[in-house]
Amino acid sequence: MMHSKDKYEVNPTARASLGDRLSSYYGNIRSILLGRRSTYEVEETFPNVDEGHSTTAKEKEATAEEISLKPKCLDLQRSLNREAHRTSSYEIPNLILRRGQTFDMSILFDRVFSEQDDTMTLQFVTGRKPIQSKGTVISVHKVRELQPGTWGYQVTGVDEKKVNIKVCTSASSIVGKYQLFVDTIHRPKDGAPQKCRHCHPDDVFIIFNPWCEADSVYLEEETHREEYVLNETGRIWMGTVGKFCVRPWNFAQFDDVCLMAALSMMEKSELGDPARGNPLLVVKALSRVINNNERDGGVLVGNWSGKYDDGVAPYAWNGSASILEEFLKKRKGVKFGQCWTFSAIATTVFRALGIPTRCITNFRSAHDSDYSIQIDNFWTPEGRPRKMMDDTIWDFHVWNESWFRRPDLPDGYDGWQAFDSTPQECYEGVFTCGPCSVRAIHNGELYLGFDTNFLFAEVNGDRVYWTVDADGNMEAVYKDCDVVGKFMSTKAVNTISRDDVTSKYKHDADSIEKADVILKANKFCGRTDVQIRKPSATDVKFSLNGDVQKSGDIDVELKMLNTSEEPRIVEVYMIIVGTKYTAVPLSDLKDSSSTNVLEPNKDSVSSISLKATEYFNSIDADSHISVYVMASVKETQQVYIKREIFRVEQPNLELKTEGSAVVGKPFDVIVKLVNPLSIPLTGGSICMEGPGMVKPSSVKIKKSIGPNEEIRETIQVKPRRAGRREIIASFQCKQLCNVTGVVEVDIVNESKN
Repeated sequence: MMHSKDKYEVNPTARASLGDRLSSYYGNIRSILLGRRSTYEVEETFPNVDEGHSTTAKEKEATAEEISLKPKCLDLQRSLNREAHRTSSYEIPNLILRRGQTFDMSILFDRVFSEQDDTMTLQFVTGRKPIQSKGTVISVHKVRELQPGTWGYQVTGVDEKKVNIKVCTSASSIVGKYQLFVDTIHRPKDGAPQKCRHCHPDDVFIIFNPWCEADSVYLEEETHREEYVLNETGRIWMGTVGKFCVRPWNFAQFDDVCLMAALSMMEKSELGDPARGNPLLVVKALSRVINNNERDGGVLVGNWSGKYDDGVAPYAWNGSASILEEFLKKRKGVKFGQCWTFSAIATTVFRALGIPTRCITNFRSAHDSDYSIQIDNFWTPEGRPRKMMDDTIWDFHVWNESWFRRPDLPDGYDGWQAFDSTPQECYEGVFTCGPCSVRAIHNGELYLGFDTNFLFAEVNGDRVYWTVDADGNMEAVYKDCDVVGKFMSTKAVNTISRDDVTSKYKHDADSIEKADVILKANKFCGRTDVQIRKPSATDVKFSLNGDVQKSGDIDVELKMLNTSEEPRIVEVYMIIVGTKYTAVPLSDLKDSSSTNVLEPNKDSVSSISLKATEYFNSIDADSHISVYVMASVKETQQVYIKREIFRVEQPNLELKTEGSAVVGKPFDVIVKLVNPLSIPLTGGSICMEGPGMVKPSSVKIKKSIGPNEEIRETIQVKPRRAGRREIIASFQCKQLCNVTGVVEVDIVNESKN
């Protein structure tokens, strides 16, 4: 039997690289599925053996040729096996298997099969340089009884020339694309054994299997598997504390492009073939390739500047498939993305590969490069913010969790593993973060590595305010405790509601457990205690309140109550700043100063207002308003400092379908929008897509939309697959973005009658 490396080695001069072949193969599959004429040719190169002939010299005697066992064709029973393996939704028509699970196939030979004289071995071949010692050539032999999660096959029936077999793959199989060979040996009573090899012309794909207990990605609850592996759409939480914004997303992991892109990314990551069966290494390698940076090309180019003229604005995407399609076609980074798009791409790619994955939103997310769990903000002694010196607390940040076992860690750290594909901190020359155990973050066990310290600092931390004089001397004057890691959110199972997972990452702020965890973490994060200047009294009570009207107007007021028996003089400075969600300040919009004399046991109010007409056309659509406030009591040196975020509540898109939704036929979706602002909306467009749709649709709104004006647009979509689907639409213009709507529709196959 042929086991040598050279029998499976790919000739590099005769075969394109895997990345190029995936791109070509993707183009060909797209043509078959979408009915387009192919612009690519699929090049198939098989091992150095003549198909259907003996593996020895061609000059074999005619008698030997007649008795050798030659497979004529293989029936992989794709429909039945794909249904059993829950892969029937994949648009790629090949057989897609979840590892560790059995599948059925039949082999038709050129003569009657003899169980006494004939034997056969299946060879599954994968990787760039297939070799048995690396596990990239797997010889599957006949066994008496199949063992769950172990390679082997059983003969289930013989009907003269046709042999039916049941095959089981290993629960630790390398994930990827395989070629399937059938090796046969006929042992005559007289003469040498006659060998033959047959190569099946279609590739077989093997992916992770969360339904298999022996697989390291096994997830026990069926509802969780349906949500985190099979659900093609989801929700990503954005916005600010107190004013959430829910962004629907089309993960589309079963669209033809997504699995091909995942395999192409695996190749681009240069992850070794044997490592491609380990979910820890796969997640770590592919999360790095999702972001495109100067060192190595990746899928998505990050951009937080607000200037997106040479690409697509991050908020204009509705799903992952169009991003991955562009990446496969152009073979370079797609412009542009931000944290939620990086997270959404990761969810798509890992669900396509069979790894349970979800998006996690952390509101008030610290970006603490020294892991000190101390966020520093700076002011002048006169009460003016030094914004460009500040450590940043993002209004929200989105990362991922994937579910798998951690045999590399002590017991107890299996389950959800957090990782972040957004390019931020550069660790050992690579933009990467995680995957680290969520339990390790919760317990403050930073010594377990995998960037646990960075993620711990994102959800734990105090904000310390410093005054900085002209000579650079600093004094800590105020502290807000436990200001980060709020309302951590993911989509709840089987509903579109929010599931709060904050307690999975941290203890309650006032608990003894939280204090113990911080004490433990401080040993590893390099934090030192900061002495805060103590005032002689803290007898003035402060309360900052504000709201954004539907029109876009903003009103903010600082209430002050003197609880002492003596007068107090309070100096107040307030400034309104246009800001990115990453806390990067853009422009000062309005400020005010006031001196307030508070009589004993009396109160006072200092306020500031901003009209929509004063700021909407001065900031980017994906920006919002920050209000900085500093109040100082002259007599006691008491200080009150606050930074609050104010965000306009987004209107909703109303979606309604017209006509029946039939596979292969376009149908209409009517979109309705009312402008709630007191200013016109200009430069608007609506984008729409859904899983299994032919391509995203887009409509430009040619005229401006006046205050309280209603518009209706009709957009056609064309489905490729039947089933209940969510259609997602988004509206963006110069003034607003992330305005979204969803409608569910039942898509049916065309009746043959």
